[in-house]
Amino acid sequence: TSSIEDSRMRRRLSPNLRVRRHSSRPRTTAPAVVSHVRPRRPVLPEGPSFADFVRGDPQLRVAAPHDPMMIGDTTPGSSRLLETAALSPDEEAALLRSGLVDTFGRVHTYLRLSLTERCNLRCTYCMPADGVELSPPAQLLTTDEIERLAAVFARMGATKVRLTGGEPTVRSDVVEICERIANIPGIKSVGMTTNGVALLKRRSAASSRTLLEDLYAAGLRSVNVSLDAVDPETFARMTRRPAKTLDRVLDAIKTASDASTFPELKVKVNCVVMRGANDHLLVDFVRHFLDTYDPAAAAPLDVRFIEWMPFQENAWNDEALVSAAEIADRLAGGGIGLRPLPADDPHDTTRWFAATRDRRSTTVGEDPQNETSSFLRVGVISSMTNHFCGGCNRVRVTADGALKTCLFGDDAVSLRDVLRAGGGDVDVARAVATALGKKHFAHGGKTGGAQGIARAADANRPMILIGG
Repeated sequence: TSSIEDSRMRRRLSPNLRVRRHSSRPRTTAPAVVSHVRPRRPVLPEGPSFADFVRGDPQLRVAAPHDPMMIGDTTPGSSRLLETAALSPDEEAALLRSGLVDTFGRVHTYLRLSLTERCNLRCTYCMPADGVELSPPAQLLTTDEIERLAAVFARMGATKVRLTGGEPTVRSDVVEICERIANIPGIKSVGMTTNGVALLKRRSAASSRTLLEDLYAAGLRSVNVSLDAVDPETFARMTRRPAKTLDRVLDAIKTASDASTFPELKVKVNCVVMRGANDHLLVDFVRHFLDTYDPAAAAPLDVRFIEWMPFQENAWNDEALVSAAEIADRLAGGGIGLRPLPADDPHDTTRWFAATRDRRSTTVGEDPQNETSSFLRVGVISSMTNHFCGGCNRVRVTADGALKTCLFGDDAVSLRDVLRAGGGDVDVARAVATALGKKHFAHGGKTGGAQGIARAADANRPMILIGG
C-alpha cells in the first residue's frame, strides 16, 4: 500500500518540465532477433509511451529546451526549471523516500556516473569513425556537482555507484571523485568501467603508487575492464590504437586480480562481440583467462561477453550481431566446459556459467555451488536478443549532467541545469522522480527488437557520450 501511495504522490509532484525529443525517421516493425537463452524474469506489460505521458500532464508549461536531448530550459542560470508548487515536509520526505521507483515498481538503486566524454581508445562500437564533438568544459559536471548528485541519489535510496566515461581515468580528479562518493552515507559500493590502459600509471613522477592503488585506497571496490580481444592485431583493429597497448591492459587486469594487493576488489572483463571482427576468437579469449587466472591466489575475476548494441553512428547492423545463445554455443563447441550457474541477484544482467578448459570435466547436474571456486565465471549479456528490462535498477547521468533512465532512450533531463539554477536536493529529486515516472518498460520504448533500436539510433547519442 505504501509503495502505491508513494507512486501516486510522485505523479502529483512531477515538476513543470516540458519535453522535446529528437525527431526520428518513420519506424516500421521488423522481426526481432530470436534467442534460445531462456528468460530469467517474467515479462511485465508495456506502459504508456513517454509522449502520451507528457501530453497528458496539463502543468508542463516551460519553454522548449535548446538541446533536444534535455528536458527543461537549458539556458545557464535559468530558474524556470524550478517553477514548481511548494511541497510540505511530508511530501518532501515521501519524494526522497520513493523517488527512485518507476511506474512498473522497479527501484533504481544503481547510479552510473559518466565523468568525461574523452577516451584514449577509439573502439569501433563506441566511437564514431569521425570522432565526436565534445561538449565545452563549462557544460560538464564539476567535481562538486558530481558529488552533490551522488549524494542526492543516495538520499533517495541509491546504494551502488559506477564511474564511467568516455574513459574515467583520463579525468585528473578521478581519485578525489571516487573518495568523495565512497564516503557518502548510504553508498555501499563504488565501481568503475575502464579500458585499463592507465590503471598502472604513476599519477606523478614523485608518486610511488599507481592510479589503481590510489583508487583502491579511495574506496574503489569493483572494476570492469573493457577488452575485446587478447590477440594484438584484432585489438588494434577494434580500438584503432597500436597493438602494443594490449600489454598494458592485460597487465592491469592481472594486477587488479592480485588478492594479496587488492583483496576486496572484484574484477570483470567485458568483451563486446561483433561478427567478422572478434567472434572467431571467443574460445581463445576464455582460454587465455583460464590459463592465466588462479582462483586460489587471485581476487574474483569474471569474463562477460556482450551483444553488440546500436548507437548513433556506430555502423551497427544485424548481420554482425552475435547472440548470447550463439556465443555460449560457440564456446561449448570449441571445447570449453560450461555449467549454468544459478542467478543470485534479481538485477543481474548476465547469465553465468562455470567454465573449464575441457568440456568433459563438467558434469551436468552437479551442484555448482560446491565447485565454482575452481572455475572461471563466464557470462553472456543478451541486451538485444533477450532483454532483462524487467529487473532494471539502473539510471545513468552523462558527463554533461543529463539523466538517462534507459541506455536506448532518446530523452533526458538536465540535472546539471537544476543545480545551476539554484535547485536544492528536493528539486533534483523531483526531476529524477519525474523522469523515472516516464520511463518505458523496455529499450526506451523502442519496438522491433534490435532492428527497432537501430532505426532510432540517430536520435540517441553515441555510446561514448552516454557512458558505459
